[in-house]
Amino acid sequence: MSGDTETGVTIIKLVKELDAGPIAAQRAFPIDADDDAGDIFAKAALVAVELLDELLADDAPTFRDQSGEASYAEKVTAADRTLDLARPASELVNVVRALSPHIGARAELKERSVTVWRARIDDDGVFVPVEVQPDGGKWMSYEAWLRGLRP
Repeated sequence: MSGDTETGVTIIKLVKELDAGPIAAQRAFPIDADDDAGDIFAKAALVAVELLDELLADDAPTFRDQSGEASYAEKVTAADRTLDLARPASELVNVVRALSPHIGARAELKERSVTVWRARIDDDGVFVPVEVQPDGGKWMSYEAWLRGLRP
């Protein structure tokens, strides 16, 4: 949601305190402009497997202490899911990417409530829904949804 361009995987030794164990392995990877949360989870899983394979093959892995303060991600609320179409297009697209394909972002489009699963920014810098799901309906392209609207 914050527009990060990089994330990563860290394997730690578990301790009682939250996010405090020493680091056994760590690797960053880029977040591509069209990645959604599902894409990032899949990429992270592949990186995690590589790191675990390397760690398990090491007879004497080394650990280093974590530095800095632990950060905590707040639970996503209904308010976080609601797109305020007055906000900058880049922020709206980031919210959609962060919530797809799991819970989706919510918007009022053409006076109807929909879940927005994919979005982009057009050449004029305007937010454009790409894939939506009307309440009680199926996931579809925005164009198909528009064609099916009745006045």
